[in-house]
Amino acid sequence: MTQGWGGKGRGVSVGVLIDLPWRSAAGGHVKCWEQLAQAALALEGQLDLTLHFLGDCPGQTVLAPHVRYQFHRPRWGSDRLPFLRDVADQTDLAPFHPGLGAALARHDVFHATHQLFSFGKTARIVAQRQHKPLVASIHTDVPHYTELYATAILKTQLGERGLGGQVQRLLTETWQFPQGRRRAMAHQLQGYWSHCDHVWVSRPQDQGQVGCCLPGDRISHLRRGIDTTLFHPRHRDRLWLQRTYGIAPEIPLVLFVGRLNVCKNVMVVAETLRHLLDQGLVLQGMFVGLGPLVPAIKALLGDRVLLPGQLDATDLSPLYASADLFLFPSTTEVYGNVVLEARASGLPVVITNEGGTQQLVQQSGEDGLCIPGTDPVHWAAVLAPLLRQRDRLQAMGWTAHRQVVATGPSWQRVLEEDLLPVWQRLGGVSSGSGAGARGNRKC
Repeated sequence: MTQGWGGKGRGVSVGVLIDLPWRSAAGGHVKCWEQLAQAALALEGQLDLTLHFLGDCPGQTVLAPHVRYQFHRPRWGSDRLPFLRDVADQTDLAPFHPGLGAALARHDVFHATHQLFSFGKTARIVAQRQHKPLVASIHTDVPHYTELYATAILKTQLGERGLGGQVQRLLTETWQFPQGRRRAMAHQLQGYWSHCDHVWVSRPQDQGQVGCCLPGDRISHLRRGIDTTLFHPRHRDRLWLQRTYGIAPEIPLVLFVGRLNVCKNVMVVAETLRHLLDQGLVLQGMFVGLGPLVPAIKALLGDRVLLPGQLDATDLSPLYASADLFLFPSTTEVYGNVVLEARASGLPVVITNEGGTQQLVQQSGEDGLCIPGTDPVHWAAVLAPLLRQRDRLQAMGWTAHRQVVATGPSWQRVLEEDLLPVWQRLGGVSSGSGAGARGNRKC
């Protein structure tokens, strides 16, 4: 076993590259690694773990002698580009980050979680130079996001009317520029994976994409952990909900949690609720999160929507348990942490049959609903009778909760069973057999 950079007996030293800022409003990608870092506190002597984040100032947050967050100022932050500010999370677009490159020299294994941005590119370069293992995990459907962002940027920059609208439609509909960018990004990802010693996937379809670059024994499944004590139906409290948010116990609460942007299909939820309200159903919508579509949601739903902003897990716990239905039509997820949290809380979920969330509903109609497509009219037609059957909603929620308790691992198990064995095996190999020695593989 290697010594790591924390000193004698620290175990394998792993640097996890997260090309996003660490902040309270961060999404599921960042929160996933926060939970894994907490789990690593129990592994002193086996693992020395550093999570590398973007930050305004270089520095560290030390969780324990063997677990820390390290922050790096972006070299070319995406926030410098005005057309990206409202559609994409902040990241670093530089081809190489010298400060990160120097820090990586201390690690035995480099783990890239966003392969095509600055941190991931830097890790690949340093891995090849130093003949160290490079691994990757897929947390985001980057090609799909690229297509959606490209479409949104063209509409924002060129408009939808006049000459600009004509050019925008020519690029999107005739020349299919966003789809082309999606294909190009998928090809670049496969090129990156071909240089990796191991890749973790979370969706069945990603297994095949990575499988064209790597043999099956170097691909494995990365689960998501769940705290079934924090997220549990026992936290249901409609009187608390009434005191806190003014929602009477007899009014059904429909909940969405996530970034309020086009990539989460959040307007499908808003338009579905609008159709239900227009049909005469009495309900309250709540959208938890931040994003550029807040004004559009408010304009569409008026006083039938609450927008509390970002909430932490302790505030979300009673909210999940006290709501009546969770809508999440995102097609870009590779897993869907918020869907798992809702299910653990006994909240029935409604998802689309596209993307990674579909793997979380075992039998549509029994432990949740999986609706084909994202047409708000169709969603409203399916949900209208269900919202009038609150007993059935509660039964679906309890079925989902029991499934999560029976099958959902803790974050500790995810770390110790899914990640650590691979890190330890690769961290102990000779320097000549790392990622650099296998860098000539082609998809």
